Amino acid sequence: MKKFIYKTNQFLLERYPTIWNTKLVWMLSIALILHLLFFVFGLFTLVNPIMLQERFVEQIFFENGSIFLSIVLSILLLVAWLIFMFKNNAFKNFYPTTRIKLFGQFLSYLLIIFSCTTFYISYQYGLKTYIGSTYSDAQVNKEIEIANDAALFLSENLKDYTLNKRRFPKPFYNLYCETNAKFIDFEKPHLTFEDDNYQYYSLRQVETPLDDPYNASVEVRSRDDNDSLSTNTGYVYSETLDSTRIYFFKDTVVNMQSFIKTAKPSYYNFSSTFFVSTNDTLKDDNYRYDYNYDEYLDYDYNYNYNTSFFIRHQLRNKRNYELLKRNDKDEIEQLLEDFLKFSNNYKIDHNLTANEWLDLVYHPNNFEVKNFIRDTKKSKYAYDSPIAVDRTKTEEFYYNHLTNYHYQNSALRNVFENIESIKASDPLEGIHIFIWLAFMIATIIFIFRTTGLKHLLFSIITVGVLALTISLFTALIFYMINSNEDLGLYFVAYFTLALATLILIIPIAFYKKIKKLIVSICLNISIVGFPLYLLLIISIISMHQRDICDNDINYYKTYYKCDTLFDLFEFGWSWVLFFCGILFIYLYTNVIKNWKSLPEG
Repeated sequence: MKKFIYKTNQFLLERYPTIWNTKLVWMLSIALILHLLFFVFGLFTLVNPIMLQERFVEQIFFENGSIFLSIVLSILLLVAWLIFMFKNNAFKNFYPTTRIKLFGQFLSYLLIIFSCTTFYISYQYGLKTYIGSTYSDAQVNKEIEIANDAALFLSENLKDYTLNKRRFPKPFYNLYCETNAKFIDFEKPHLTFEDDNYQYYSLRQVETPLDDPYNASVEVRSRDDNDSLSTNTGYVYSETLDSTRIYFFKDTVVNMQSFIKTAKPSYYNFSSTFFVSTNDTLKDDNYRYDYNYDEYLDYDYNYNYNTSFFIRHQLRNKRNYELLKRNDKDEIEQLLEDFLKFSNNYKIDHNLTANEWLDLVYHPNNFEVKNFIRDTKKSKYAYDSPIAVDRTKTEEFYYNHLTNYHYQNSALRNVFENIESIKASDPLEGIHIFIWLAFMIATIIFIFRTTGLKHLLFSIITVGVLALTISLFTALIFYMINSNEDLGLYFVAYFTLALATLILIIPIAFYKKIKKLIVSICLNISIVGFPLYLLLIISIISMHQRDICDNDINYYKTYYKCDTLFDLFEFGWSWVLFFCGILFIYLYTNVIKNWKSLPEG
């Protein structure tokens, strides 16, 4: 092994001295081995499905200690690399060098630092590879479908089975069910279960143009027959179409007693969807839920109606309704068995069997909910006595029918959510952080190798002084013209641009006329700060574009079409600035050589 290393070093020294000097081959080789190890770590992290039951498991790299291991390894690698590399500095010792060799050194630094600080990416690819190979899309989609069907019988929350949740069949999805006693007319037909009351209303529509800037107001106004403004009250929800928005208001009471066999909680009423997959193609309508309470003259009454009018709820209620109407006991039992089968595979905490569960929920006469299942295991300290003075009658009904069976549905939701989020994740999404970290460290090392430690330290001090000066100057400007913040912002932006331009020009045009130390400080700041200089220019241009847009006389028609220069590439600007920074250093190598040739003093 030692002989191989020696021969390789001799080969690189004779033919590729820059690569030999920067230890590029050895550092990339070590980094590759460590990347493979982190990939394997990620590959086996989620072998136990219980891990998937926690939320945001995609970020487990930051929770299980892997991030600390990654940081320690990165620091050790970079420190060891710098120690070996600093033994040889061709530029410092006036060996013959070219701009290509100088730029090659910088690129080597950039590659080495990037490869030694991006173990997170390999780890995330390991997670993604395991999930993709273990849980196929077809399998997961089928399990989600079964879970959404079987969730009908989980019966964990009484409010999911009350009348106001029913959205099928007609006329349920055309009506609004009022549940707040404050807004119920008890002189008209209504239904009652324990402490809860239900009254159905037909809905009246008011249509408004979508381009009206005030059309989103809860207090909707329309013209009556006398062409005078009147306030529409009893607002329920609104539906947004291509060019209009339709507002729905409570109208008249509808007698639903002929359609409803019982006001007790029933599986027929369940309309919630257990889990909405990211692969789901159904587009929910854009509805809003508010109330206009001016008619009640009670502004202190805080109330929000949450019954959903989404198409998804209607379709889910329809599917549940059809399953119950078929009344096929074997079909229901098979559904529960399939659900518990993959629940066991994911190691979801529960104590149900298909037969016991079926006995709890199968009551063909109106399919009333007569037993409730817990969402977590009953604690030995749980207090479920039916005698409690602070409970309502509805709450008493729930506790009187609460069993000791449990199913942890939140764990299954987290499993589905984690599987889909990891599959959809892009480990390279955070690559911008790593490329800029590598760029900054590489430029600092490059500056140290070309100008020396003294000039680097003076450059850091100068940047600190300039930052403090600009901050104080900004505070002074805003204090003097506090009535016009935009003017102050422009003034500071252009002042900073002028100062940055001067720093950029000095090493290029005035390097023979100014003291070498001052030139080196400007040179160092230019190498590190050129991407920021471009960013400042883009920001100023975007500010002007935004101001022109805001001053447009047709503001409400053009506001969403006012794209600035920033909007052109969005996050793509990061790549543009990054490669512009690299190109600048390549072009700047001649300036560095010219500076180096200057006599001291």
